[in-house]
Amino acid sequence: MAIIGNLKPKPETEVTEALQLASDDYRQFITNILEPAKDDLEAKVKLNAVALHQVFGVNLLLAHSVDYLQAVRSADGIKESRKDLVKTFDERFSVAGAYLGNRKMELIDAINNALKHIRLDTKRYESVEERYGEISYQSLAEDEGRVMCHLENYRFDYCRVVLLPALKALSNWQFKCVEDVLMFARGDFIVMESSYYPDIYDPDDPSTAIDQMIELCNPPCKNCEQSADECLCSKYVFAGASGQFEPAYSPTSGELDELFSHISPSYRRS
Repeated sequence: MAIIGNLKPKPETEVTEALQLASDDYRQFITNILEPAKDDLEAKVKLNAVALHQVFGVNLLLAHSVDYLQAVRSADGIKESRKDLVKTFDERFSVAGAYLGNRKMELIDAINNALKHIRLDTKRYESVEERYGEISYQSLAEDEGRVMCHLENYRFDYCRVVLLPALKALSNWQFKCVEDVLMFARGDFIVMESSYYPDIYDPDDPSTAIDQMIELCNPPCKNCEQSADECLCSKYVFAGASGQFEPAYSPTSGELDELFSHISPSYRRS
């Protein structure tokens, strides 16, 4: 599922030197570092060719995105701790995904600090470890081209469930000026969820009916974006419960009737 963000009309804002600098830093971070990292990781994930060191590298970049956004928010006069921003990050910046809803950046930050300190400081990350159990740099491990996250009562594909949704939420924004960055950092944007179904077919072209039927009847999983044959969500565990393949879309009877009528002139709707 793609996330389409529309920035609201620009507010009247006094652009201080600090705000201009923080905005420029964030724009360059997104354009020159985070977006290339997303493209690279997404390509490797599709091929199941991800290495552990690459995942830790992308995880570090995502963890630092909090610092860049906090710098903008701080220059805008918003008073908050980094810890508080991490807690509300997913909700503020629309990190999508059914599993670990609104808690992805919290885990990204914890994994990053576990790598740096070998294991998390239990007192500092008490609420995180109450949910996931002990977190260390060994919580991530390679498994046949994927990188799995192993925690108490959790086992899942870390790239597909956590990293890619966070990367997609922060990438592909068209920030043209400091006001655009400021609106995003404040959360002044509208998020529209586009359909998983590929919008590449002309509905008035009957010659594409068979291709459309194949697409409609073979939706990807909305959690990992893989086909039913490739989806491994049923082997994953979230809070002690097994995951499952969840189709990203389901064809309506009207859609099927229309496609069948294009495919076979003799077809009659019931």
